[in-house]
Amino acid sequence: MSTPIRPQRAVYTNALLNLTLLLAPTLGFAGPWVEVGNSSLRSDIQILADAGVITGTVTTWPLAWGDIAPDLASTRNIRLLRWQQDALQRVRAAASQQMLTKEIVPHARAALAGNPVQIRSFENTPRADGEIELALQYTGDRFATNLQGSWVDDPEDGREWRADGSYAAAMLGNWSLAATAQSRWWGPGWQGSMIYSNNARPVPSIAIDRNATDPFRTKWLSWMGHWDLSVQVGQLESDRFVPDALLFAMRFALRPLDSLEIGLSRSALLCGEGRSCDFDTWKDMLLGNDNAGDNVSAEDEPGNQIAGWDIRWSNHSFVQPFALYTHWVGEDEGGGLPAKYAGQFGGETWGGINGLGTYRVYLEWADTTCNFALYKGSDRQVPNCEYNSGTYRTGYRYRGRSLAQSFDNDSSVFSLGTMLTDNDNNSWLLKLGYGTLNSIGVPDQRNTVAQVKTDYREILLTHRRDFRFRDFSFGALHMGLGYDYRKNTVTNDSNGDTQAFLEWVYDVN
Repeated sequence: MSTPIRPQRAVYTNALLNLTLLLAPTLGFAGPWVEVGNSSLRSDIQILADAGVITGTVTTWPLAWGDIAPDLASTRNIRLLRWQQDALQRVRAAASQQMLTKEIVPHARAALAGNPVQIRSFENTPRADGEIELALQYTGDRFATNLQGSWVDDPEDGREWRADGSYAAAMLGNWSLAATAQSRWWGPGWQGSMIYSNNARPVPSIAIDRNATDPFRTKWLSWMGHWDLSVQVGQLESDRFVPDALLFAMRFALRPLDSLEIGLSRSALLCGEGRSCDFDTWKDMLLGNDNAGDNVSAEDEPGNQIAGWDIRWSNHSFVQPFALYTHWVGEDEGGGLPAKYAGQFGGETWGGINGLGTYRVYLEWADTTCNFALYKGSDRQVPNCEYNSGTYRTGYRYRGRSLAQSFDNDSSVFSLGTMLTDNDNNSWLLKLGYGTLNSIGVPDQRNTVAQVKTDYREILLTHRRDFRFRDFSFGALHMGLGYDYRKNTVTNDSNGDTQAFLEWVYDVN
């Protein structure tokens, strides 16, 4: 079990950590990254962002540690409550562990699961019955790499050997250029993202990301505050309707106020076997000319363009802090702007409980139907539209999973989540799901979770616990237990599956 650091040792540890964080801006490389998958760490980072400690954008994952670290070193005389100070210490500890430079850092992971979780959230859970993973990471002045390999037992996509999580990145000024297979998460949601999430396996890509999110210095653009830009071109699998199609994804996020973050995202499928991939194809994709007949032939048109925006606004004026957020994406284009919207809405609150730790509670609703009911009314909804394409018929999916919402298209689901993180960095996460998958009821064989209208209920409890004795770490255990209920409304057949997993992770610290 975890034991608190002795007070005297904590003084020396914090002093060394503060020195490391103060020197962080002078390091040549701004990586590595805060990876997708740890909800407790994300909650702590969001607490510090809402308190004004972290000044950069925090809705485009993975986050660069090099952008966060300078803010952790000095809180700029911001008065923090005890539970906010606890969150700060936990994030500082994570930074000191993950920002090791000029060292080869090993990583190991092993997992067992019964009925692996299919409806994934930000929290990483095993994808298969058994997984073994090994990695070596190195971060230098101008170069960072993570060589990661894993073996998976009885995988859904038939790929037992994987390099998910690997990357090789080089710094070019304030930008990183990487060959990467990292998971991404774009948007403020906790249960899902409307455009890019960790639901599917990571797509092997070439990515360009901004490292430090510092504001523009010119008065004409400084109003945007801290801003971030991420651009990615990925290679999709060969066993799809259009083999070897490419995924283009781009996100721009800005934070004009400490309480407001705005994101603009866009993605598209293009090229692939038998499809044009020349300069004009890329130009038409970037300009939105992807409808046959609009000076574009059916053979040359890109397809499955998705674009949208998200906003998260927080407030500390009352006794209890809270935030509201929404995320809209359009599956089509109309008048140069996204059309046929699907939407997500959420609210969250957070705080501290004496003797227990920090908590967060969120309530989120997502409707993945084009022209969803709240937007256009139930009579204007378009079935089998979101995440589908007439040209790239496999749709906005990779290796059998949606690249965005884990509910896939035409679903309407409420998610309630609560998490607690104690002062020893042990965390508990409880998630409830209630709604309808493929809710319009038009059969769709491409839907990866429900081909017909299906009632959905789920409860999942996960726990993450560090195991340390004095200064020696035995790694961390991540375990989960849940129940997934589905009822086919066409046949009235129902089934419920108990979900369980146990995962061990070891990182040098």
